[in-house]
Amino acid sequence: MLSAFIKKDLLHLLRDKKEVLILLAMPFVLITILGFALGGNSGGNITLNAQVAVIDQGDFTAELAQFDEWMQSENIPDQARTQILEAAEQTSLPELLVDTVMKEELQDLLKVKQETDLEAALANDNYAGVLQFEEGLRLETWKGQFFNQATSKELELYLNDGKGLEASVISDVVENFTEQMRLQTVLTQVAQQTNQAIPSFENVAEVTGETVTVDGKVPVDSFGYFAVGMSTMFALYVVSFVAGYAYFEKATFVYDRILLTNTNPWMYATSKWFSAVLICFLQLCALYGLAALIYQVIWPDLIAFLLITLFFSFVVGSMAVLITALNYRFETHRVSTMFSGFLVSVFAFVGGSFIPWNEVSDTMFTIASFTPNGAALQGYLKILSGGELSAVTGNLFRLSVVSIALLLIAIPIFPKRRLI
Repeated sequence: MLSAFIKKDLLHLLRDKKEVLILLAMPFVLITILGFALGGNSGGNITLNAQVAVIDQGDFTAELAQFDEWMQSENIPDQARTQILEAAEQTSLPELLVDTVMKEELQDLLKVKQETDLEAALANDNYAGVLQFEEGLRLETWKGQFFNQATSKELELYLNDGKGLEASVISDVVENFTEQMRLQTVLTQVAQQTNQAIPSFENVAEVTGETVTVDGKVPVDSFGYFAVGMSTMFALYVVSFVAGYAYFEKATFVYDRILLTNTNPWMYATSKWFSAVLICFLQLCALYGLAALIYQVIWPDLIAFLLITLFFSFVVGSMAVLITALNYRFETHRVSTMFSGFLVSVFAFVGGSFIPWNEVSDTMFTIASFTPNGAALQGYLKILSGGELSAVTGNLFRLSVVSIALLLIAIPIFPKRRLI
């Protein structure tokens, strides 16, 4: 009897061409569009082209001479003074940051332009950031580096809120550079106190890059991310399909005729759970199979992939039973309609189908992990980035808890035979 009910649901799906398009064609089209639009394959070169305005109100030669005069007035020995001046030439903050880091190391990402008017630079929306070096900044920086003198002048960075990504990159570059400068300053002061050679500042200007992954070893490209994001989103439409068809059977008295055969209502509800699980599992396997063939989205650990897919399918099955129970309880199909028209979009947004929350907000990333599709999405990404089965046990646990909880909620809601 159970197999007959499941077979009936599968045959109904195959006859419903519109539903097949929603479950298979539409997510794959979105994977293609978003994958190409937002980066393509990870092997491609990415050019940021962020424009930075630099306003330098100081003068390197003049301030170096002032520093020499100040050391003479402080009775610094000639030999030490010569070494410090040589080190100061290497550690001039504007020259290191702008000329070496931005113009040489990051020339493919940043475009630097010298400006003289701060207000005009800030008014220019083409600039993602504006750097200002006050007059005397070099001199005070050297005094702080080599003699632990208090400084009152600081590097000023203005960011353009309208260029979020570009401004963020500039902010990270400046922040990392200044942190390296502080570290080298501490090392210099320790060297002077212990009468050792002043450390070289060459490493300050070295920019090392790394590929950031979601939670593993291998970078996930845009096709991989959106293959997971769109698949977990459109898997939720299985819920509205199964629940909507169940209500159609009730409205056309098919359900009543099933009860007349002395079939237990729980047998019918169980068949809906198995149907939703099977449809969801086959849908996800088909979508990921196409993504692997066409866009090379390969799963390093097939067992972990199948387990995440199966546990997520369990959640979809439990959701289908709950929505079916609500449809039956309230004698309306609007619950399943609201689920597909509104709640799926909410789950997709919060779960991270459109936005990689780990790069935007740690809070949202944590919240996403407690949604069914978000837990599955994060588990899939861990596998794609090289994680093993042990890396996704937390995601499997959340999915199993959600699946059981949804069933426990659905059981008292589902109408008994006497209420139909």
